Amino acid sequence: MEIITDPSHCHIDWQRLAELLEAAGLGKRDPQTMLKIYQNSQFCYFRLVNGELMATAHAISDMTSVAYLADVAIHPRFQRHGYGHQLMQRVMQDLAPLGKVFIYAVPDKLAFYKKYGFHDLTTGMVYAAGTTLEHLQNGGYVR
Repeated sequence: MEIITDPSHCHIDWQRLAELLEAAGLGKRDPQTMLKIYQNSQFCYFRLVNGELMATAHAISDMTSVAYLADVAIHPRFQRHGYGHQLMQRVMQDLAPLGKVFIYAVPDKLAFYKKYGFHDLTTGMVYAAGTTLEHLQNGGYVR
């Protein structure tokens, strides 16, 4: 079971991807928006088991010094079986050489990322307004 990094090498059902993100606690997403997000990401990761999408992540980067990792998700049925570890090993193999990798994570998953060398930021900030800001506040992402 390999991690696929090129969406053209497998058929991605974007509705299923949106459902995976929601099941993993990352909120409701529009499938067409997810398609655009992945099309515009330099790094894409998909893990399928028997043809079923069970894990994903994507990242954007300047390809020189920094990357932003997003939407790391393992379907709850597949969590605690080492799939998240395998996904993060591949992600960090690609992104760590860039120097800095940023992520903002679901608050209860911070310990997971610390296992891969992530550290809490003391100076991180985000711009958001309206319902986006409200969502971040309600989710425990911002004070």
